[in-house]
Amino acid sequence: MPQRRLHSEDIDFIMAGKRMELSNAKIAKKLGVTEGAIRYRLKRKVAGKEDGRKCKHSQLDRYQEFIGIWLEEHSEEGCRPELKVLESTLRHFHAYSGSYDALRRYATKKFPDYFKHRSRIRIETPPGKLLQVDWKEDIPIQLGEWGKWVKVNALVSALGFSRKFVVFFSEKRDLNTFITLHQETFQCLGGLPDMLRTDCLKSAVLEWCGEHSRLNERYRRFLSGLAIAAFPSRPGTPTDKGKVEKRIKDIFARLDLKKRMFRSLAHLQQYVDDQLRQFENEWMCGATGLSIRESFAYEREHLRPLPNYFAVQPIAESRLRVRRDGTVHFAGNYYQVPRAYVGKEVLCQHLGQKIVIYHQGEELERYDYLPHSKGMVRLSEKALSDPGICLSDTVRNWGLQVARRQVEIYHELIDRRI
Repeated sequence: MPQRRLHSEDIDFIMAGKRMELSNAKIAKKLGVTEGAIRYRLKRKVAGKEDGRKCKHSQLDRYQEFIGIWLEEHSEEGCRPELKVLESTLRHFHAYSGSYDALRRYATKKFPDYFKHRSRIRIETPPGKLLQVDWKEDIPIQLGEWGKWVKVNALVSALGFSRKFVVFFSEKRDLNTFITLHQETFQCLGGLPDMLRTDCLKSAVLEWCGEHSRLNERYRRFLSGLAIAAFPSRPGTPTDKGKVEKRIKDIFARLDLKKRMFRSLAHLQQYVDDQLRQFENEWMCGATGLSIRESFAYEREHLRPLPNYFAVQPIAESRLRVRRDGTVHFAGNYYQVPRAYVGKEVLCQHLGQKIVIYHQGEELERYDYLPHSKGMVRLSEKALSDPGICLSDTVRNWGLQVARRQVEIYHELIDRRI
């Protein structure tokens, strides 16, 4: 006869059956257990003893205090803790050798309040249809040397079908960085999705209305230029993009960045990229039952092709007159142009990563945008090389040396500041 576990309500049924003078055999038949199980329960009930099988010791009892502390620490995150992370911690730091299922049963039995079942429904999206995007903000890392803490941000993207995930780090979290990291994400994926689902960010979404939300004009032009529809999640509802929310939690719990030191942001990015490739081989895709790596190889065929180049929308632009010293003041700094344009009007555009200066449609100069600099005079090799300028060779060479090394010097100083 197939057996099943008796629960507290079954015990109540047994006692009620005995009060109605039903035989043990009839009660056992109704409950789908053996008559011996009924006799055992009655004997225990009369003796006032607990079920002996429930009182057996587990090898996890010695970890009970640690598990309780771990669950309490993670309860502040607002969602149920990921037991896979707990299992990994126990194996690496406490020599746990049992199975994951044993840990899951033990935790749900000893800490039932943390694992209450909630009603939900699973939704899968077709391949190439949806990309979910979200920020992981203010991540503390040790940068440059041990004990030197800074906070960085990470843009995490996850494809809805294959769960392929991409992570890019940045010091800033403004709209320009948001768009730039979108472009890097698309290039990493090797294609474009049909729809993008992001948070209801103030910098990107002016008014939420589902698929008809009113977006920031610059963000709207960026997405429409790539024929990508925007579908922001509801304000204050992270479960609307549950796949990327869960992926953020899983990734950063496994990476444990607080215990490492990175030479630079590039070093951090390289380390995380290497770890993510390993995770893609280990983690499974719910839509296919195969690894994320295999599933993404299939979904990639359904992504739309990348454009030949990403259209750049200016963050800011101004028409300004070139000063007598051959510079134009724009975006907080002074930019040098050739002497022939002194007194003429030029168009200055801030393109995010670059500052570009035009005159009547002709590009005069292109400079790297240096976000932390104010009042800096950016020198132009082209302008300094003009033979019509009355400069000695020594002075001209000094100017050219500074012009060639300005960006390098800037980054050296910023690294020292960090």
